[in-house]
Amino acid sequence: MGTNYYMCPFCETIFSRPLPNDNMVGGGFEEERNTNQNGIREERLLHLIELMGLPKNAPILDFGCGHGLLMLYLIENGFDCDGYDKYNPKFDYFEIGKKYNIITMVEVVEHISYPFEEIDVIRDMLAPNGVLYVETSFVDVAKEEKIPLDDFFYINPEVGHSTIFSHLGLDILMLTKGFRPLEHFNRNARIFQKLNT
Repeated sequence: MGTNYYMCPFCETIFSRPLPNDNMVGGGFEEERNTNQNGIREERLLHLIELMGLPKNAPILDFGCGHGLLMLYLIENGFDCDGYDKYNPKFDYFEIGKKYNIITMVEVVEHISYPFEEIDVIRDMLAPNGVLYVETSFVDVAKEEKIPLDDFFYINPEVGHSTIFSHLGLDILMLTKGFRPLEHFNRNARIFQKLNT
């Protein structure tokens, strides 16, 4: 599709040059995806809250919230949730200094061209021992399903996917940024806890 992708020979993360994302707010099928998945995400967040010993009203930020559908769903179900999306003027701000116990990134990390910078911002917004919930598709999924990378639907510049992590690649990034991996939910939903060093 006119874009070169590269693979790290060590961790097998795939990446391209920066891609435009200002017209990708919410991504394709946002409403359908949220309708089908929000109950599952709520269950995972409740599990996280229980795991961390937090009250249900612990502050949550949906980072890269698109049109805010997950945020609204969580608010309607009794959570204290804010949304941030730099490409949506309705959500392109956040309260300076506010700390969150949980930050979610649902179908976001694959759009980031400079993940080191974005993870720094997220780390600064997390409270001590806060948790980052990342949901995306990984290179590992293609390998497990025996899908040739040329046919892997996630490698697609037309939808702004510039970084498709491997599990190892994301773990390395998070470790260098002061996080530790927790027990992950599944191959597409992974959680990391901020270390206080």
